[in-house]
Amino acid sequence: MRVGILAAALALGAAAADAAPAEPAYAAYAAGDYAKAVELANRTGGAEDLALAARAVNAVSYFDGGRKSARRTADEAYEIAERAIRLDPKLPEAHLQAAIALALKGARMSPVRAFFSGLAGKARQKIDVALSLDRENPWALSTSAAWRIEVARRGGGSLYGADPKKGFDEFMKARALAPDNLTIAYECALRLLADGRSEWRGDGLAALDAAIAASPSTKFE
Repeated sequence: MRVGILAAALALGAAAADAAPAEPAYAAYAAGDYAKAVELANRTGGAEDLALAARAVNAVSYFDGGRKSARRTADEAYEIAERAIRLDPKLPEAHLQAAIALALKGARMSPVRAFFSGLAGKARQKIDVALSLDRENPWALSTSAAWRIEVARRGGGSLYGADPKKGFDEFMKARALAPDNLTIAYECALRLLADGRSEWRGDGLAALDAAIAASPSTKFE
């Protein structure tokens, strides 16, 4: 079961509350200079810095129009995120970036190949670790919500235990924790409206209004 590219990319705009990558590296990321961000983050080499490097490489994969090259780049992002996890297993951002890399890779596979790869389940495991480390992290909540709703919408609910109603609750909690966040509002609107449930339409439209009104803080947004 593949996870949609936008769902996978949700946390690319994130700045984890407990992560403090080197300021020049983050400035390069925010400006969209992903190669420079990776270079500076790798130079410092802390767990937070490597999580930022993984985030930058995930952004490159997201914008890559080539299926094979995007998968290779996602693999690179995953390896960097795993390095960050080895340095600090309690850093939620590192686990989220690993999950995003897996989902980005799956999104560039055929549905059958993605299904047999088990990438959706592996991404879920990483998301669950991030949530266990910080249950009030709006990025972890919104990434989890997007995963649940998208996987269920694509028919993998029974296989992966993806409960869209739980995803809805997570989106509402993420929005309450970060009401002015453009990326979370946009992803919430996208997933709720795409699902098509009439009872979610009002919340989806409210999230869309919030996303339109918000000011982008990074080139990615």
